[in-house]
Amino acid sequence: MDAKTLTVFVVLLLLVGAAWGDTETVLYTFTGGADGGNPIDAGRLVRKGSNFYGTTANGGQSGCGVIFELSGSTVTPLYAFHCTRDGANPVGSVIVNEAGNIYGTTGYGGSNGCGTVFELSGSTLTTLYSFACGDDGAFPVAGVLRDKAGNLYGTASSGGVNGGGVAYEITTAGMFNVLYNFCSTTACADGQYPEAGLVMDANGNLYGTTYEGGIAGCYNKAGCGTVFELSVEKGGGWKETVLHRFTGEGDEGAYPNLGALTVRTQRIGKSRTAVIFGVTFDGGVSGYGTVYELMKAKAGYALTVLHAFTGSGGDGGWPLGTLFDLSGRLIGTTQVGGSRGYGTVFELKTGTPGKDYRNWVETVLYSFTNSSDGGYPESGVFADSDGELWGVTSAGGSSGYGVVYSLEP
Repeated sequence: MDAKTLTVFVVLLLLVGAAWGDTETVLYTFTGGADGGNPIDAGRLVRKGSNFYGTTANGGQSGCGVIFELSGSTVTPLYAFHCTRDGANPVGSVIVNEAGNIYGTTGYGGSNGCGTVFELSGSTLTTLYSFACGDDGAFPVAGVLRDKAGNLYGTASSGGVNGGGVAYEITTAGMFNVLYNFCSTTACADGQYPEAGLVMDANGNLYGTTYEGGIAGCYNKAGCGTVFELSVEKGGGWKETVLHRFTGEGDEGAYPNLGALTVRTQRIGKSRTAVIFGVTFDGGVSGYGTVYELMKAKAGYALTVLHAFTGSGGDGGWPLGTLFDLSGRLIGTTQVGGSRGYGTVFELKTGTPGKDYRNWVETVLYSFTNSSDGGYPESGVFADSDGELWGVTSAGGSSGYGVVYSLEP
């Protein structure tokens, strides 16, 4: 994890505020004790059956975070990290397989203090891999995805051969493989510092973002980030293709951070087209980030900004979580902004799908107050078919350690 992102995490976990908001339901308030504190869950909560699963970055017996289960309005800590070989400070979201085993990462800790990939089966945690801060990568702040065969895929935000982070695989046999070393091209045109998780399409291709790299000279001269695809080459190995390099110019965004991409096939007129949706933490007209669309064109992908956040007038700012695609509606969160300044839940809808498909309209569904309702969400939301939403905030609540909340449609 680069210093800038770490600073954002630390500062926003310590901020507090006051006031009460609208009609949100707080399902659980973290205390910072054995139940954990400051759930970041970069991505979103995962649901299996009627229960939700997530992590807290802090709290637990040793203060290094927990894996928790939410059943109704009851949170049960399933495992507390010890800040040692088992890992420390999980900030990425988790996944759950058919057998109920939970997979995820810790940003720190492990045998070398550089983060881990873990499996939790019942109350037994197994460290599947400890990063060494070397050619294998370091500080995996995003969670993992699992393919149908049971292989795991993820990113480490730094380290690797070039120091720009890696994409990796852990096979069902327990073998760790680096799929790609970022910053492998001149001036890191291929991207560097992947801080978001990966997504996979039906053909087994992986998609993700890098926080920096791309076009040299953007903002801090290190590039404003990229969207990339990893695909298996015919002769074996993985090939990276940069689908977009952010410029930070005009209304275009910059610095795609923790939120993973959302990939779907969308009907445009009489044909179906591959579409990628994502968020940038910075950039846009006001510098508060964007929601963007990448649509496959005759040559490569074309980017369209669907919404540029203003951080004022009730609008949010600095989106971090993964977008949820609910029947064509994109639902997400912003870390700041809203009517009280402590973050929002928002929705983007199109005008007439298939015709005026780029006429997206944003609606702020909820503005956090950083009081008992929570504040500073760094995670996206889970939505069911009825439109009910569930999520976490990294701060706020009666103890200041964040909440689990729900919103009715």
